[in-house]
Amino acid sequence: MIRFYLSHITFNVYSGFPVESLLVINFLSTGIIAGCYYMVVGPAWKILRQQKYFSFIMFLIGIFVLYTLFDAIAEQIVLHQCKPCLAILAEDQPAYYSLLQSGLVNIVLKRLLSLGTPLGLMLFLAFPLCIKISLQGAREHIKALELQKENVELEFNFLKAQLNPHFLFNTMNNIYGLIMQGGKEKPAGLVARLSELLRYILYESNETYMPIDKEIKLLQDYVELEKVRLNQTEVQFDARYDASANKIAPLLLIPIIENAFKYCSDEAGAFIYISIDVKEATLQFKIDNSIDPKRQQGNKGGIGLTNFHKRLELYYPDQYHYEIMNVNGVYTVNLSLSLI
Repeated sequence: MIRFYLSHITFNVYSGFPVESLLVINFLSTGIIAGCYYMVVGPAWKILRQQKYFSFIMFLIGIFVLYTLFDAIAEQIVLHQCKPCLAILAEDQPAYYSLLQSGLVNIVLKRLLSLGTPLGLMLFLAFPLCIKISLQGAREHIKALELQKENVELEFNFLKAQLNPHFLFNTMNNIYGLIMQGGKEKPAGLVARLSELLRYILYESNETYMPIDKEIKLLQDYVELEKVRLNQTEVQFDARYDASANKIAPLLLIPIIENAFKYCSDEAGAFIYISIDVKEATLQFKIDNSIDPKRQQGNKGGIGLTNFHKRLELYYPDQYHYEIMNVNGVYTVNLSLSLI
């Protein structure tokens, strides 16, 4: 329709043609251009992606030749069935009329050698090709993000599978020790906490985001279970949050807390202070822990902390502030996070 409109209002060789003839010429020409477009985005694109550049250039030249040939044939068919069109050309466009009378081969060669038809085809294809490339780039970007998310989820699932047996083994040993010492109430409470924690990890944390109160309850249970094996370390867990509907990525903070218990030696003066404050859809998380001078606590860690950084970038791009400090034997982690 754009080609028909431009042909109808501008001064060109088709000026003054009957509307029916203009419609047919532009319809056929657009159909030929569409065929060239699919040749470019189909076979030609595959050849280019295979880095066969010579074959790609030869294929493009072939497209230009075929387009010029078919466009000339379509024009000849329409004009020879439209006597008024030939009369208008003979009177108003004698040079072009003379070209049309010189034969098909001569028409094709002149259009090719003058580069008029190839350049015209390139201009016609530029707009749809830009749209095609933009859409393909967007699809590839989305596909890459989905693949990245799948990889993080696989690592997350591996982390849960790794955490469960290891954590379960240590906790059961601690509970067994308490039972052997003759205790009943404390072991029973720990078993209940362990049951809730494992139920949450195995069955409830498969959603993309979980309510913040459930996550904090999980962290409290985790800390209480880890405290069993400590004798001299002071552990404090302070959580302040309202009954809002804010949500957070599940098990996001577990690796940070696990890291603190891992590197904090159980000796006089050792401590682990955990603070969580949720206000106006913003989570402020801080953890301070003393570290064993014989072991250096790092910010990279194993799969747990690696997964933590990846999940931050995936679920909270440009929506968090994360910093760590290691000063005078005290390791500090500060995390500010915008919740959904």
